[in-house]
Amino acid sequence: MGKKRFFDDRLKYLSFIQNTGEKKGISKKIYPYIRNLTQNKSYLRILDAGTGDGTIKSNIIKSFHRYHPYTSLLITGKEISYEDLKNTLEKMPDRFVEHPNLLVTMTNVKFSELDLIESSKKIKNKKIKEFNLVLKSDNSFDFNDQISGISLSNFIKKYWGIEIDSRDRTSYSNPCIIRIYRKDNERHLKQFLKNDYKNNNYDLIIASQAYRAASSVKAKVNNVIGPLMRLLNKSGKLLITHSCGGESIQKVLKLAFKDKEAFPNNAKDINKYLKDNHFGENNTYSFSKPSSYFFKFKKAPDQTVTELFGHNTDAKWANILYVGQIPEKDIMKLEKNPRLQNKVKKTIESFREIQFKNELFCITKKR
Repeated sequence: MGKKRFFDDRLKYLSFIQNTGEKKGISKKIYPYIRNLTQNKSYLRILDAGTGDGTIKSNIIKSFHRYHPYTSLLITGKEISYEDLKNTLEKMPDRFVEHPNLLVTMTNVKFSELDLIESSKKIKNKKIKEFNLVLKSDNSFDFNDQISGISLSNFIKKYWGIEIDSRDRTSYSNPCIIRIYRKDNERHLKQFLKNDYKNNNYDLIIASQAYRAASSVKAKVNNVIGPLMRLLNKSGKLLITHSCGGESIQKVLKLAFKDKEAFPNNAKDINKYLKDNHFGENNTYSFSKPSSYFFKFKKAPDQTVTELFGHNTDAKWANILYVGQIPEKDIMKLEKNPRLQNKVKKTIESFREIQFKNELFCITKKR
C-alpha cells in the first residue's frame, strides 16, 4: 500500500466523531428535507454519498419513517471503507423492523460512476460484483444474524478491497453493489432489483464531507458535485455540507501553518462557479443561500473512551488537525519546532470552548 493519508486514519476519524457532535448536527439539518419530500409517490430514492460509520444513514431512515411511514424507501450508500461498511450494516437490523418497505443498497464506486452501478455489468473493464441479501423473519435479532452472517461477510472480505495508486489515490479493487431487503416486501421492490435501469432519479442526495476542504472549487464540482447533480430526479435536491473551520479552528491552524489555507473556498464560491459554468446537460438548477451551523468539542462520559482519545489539549489539537485535513508531513515539520508548538498549545488552552463550523447549501433540479 502507498503512504497512509491523514484523513484516512481510522483512529483520528473515530476520535473526531466521538469528541464532537458533528453527526448529530448534520442529521438535524437533514430532517426538514426528509419531512418535505413529496407524499405523492409510492417510493422515494435517497443517496447518502459517503456513509462514514452509518450514523447519518441510520438517522435518515428513522426520520423517513417518522414522516413517510407507508412509503417504500430505496436508500443507497456510497462507501469505500471496509470498516465503515461494516459499521453501517450493523446499524440496519432495527431499521428493517421499523420500516419493512426498505431497500438498502451499498456501493463502493466513484461519484462519477454512480449512474453506472445499476445499469452496467462492468465499470472500467472490471466486472461489477453483486450480492443480494434477502432477509427472512420479522425481528431485529434474526436480521442482525443474517446481515452479520458468513455469506455476506465472505463477499465483503473477498471483493470490498482498496487499492492505492502511485499518486497515493484510493480506489476500489472491485466495483461492488450490495442490496438488502425483506423477503415479505419483495413484491414491492422487484422492479428495482433488476440491473437494467438508469440510476439517475434520486429524490434527495446528501453529500456530507464528500471532498477535501483544501481542494479547488473546480475539483469539488468536477469530481463530486457535478456528477451528483446529474443523478437528481425532477425537483430532486442535492444537500451539501462541509467544514469551513470556525474562528477558533482557523486561528489555531493559521498560527501552526501560516503558509497554508485549510479552507480556501466556501459554499458561496461553489454556487458562483456552478452558475458561471453550465452543468447537467440541458437541466436547470436553483441554488439556495448557504447557511452555517456549529458543533463543539465535547466530553464523553465513558471512561474507556476518555482513556483512548483523551479530552485534554492534545485531543483538541488532534481534532483540529483532522477537520483541517493537515498532511502528516506538515505535522511532522511542526513537531520539530517546540517553540511554535508551545504557542499553539497555549492558544488552544486560551479558548473557553472549541467550536467547529460547517456550511450547508442545497441545489434543486428544476427540469
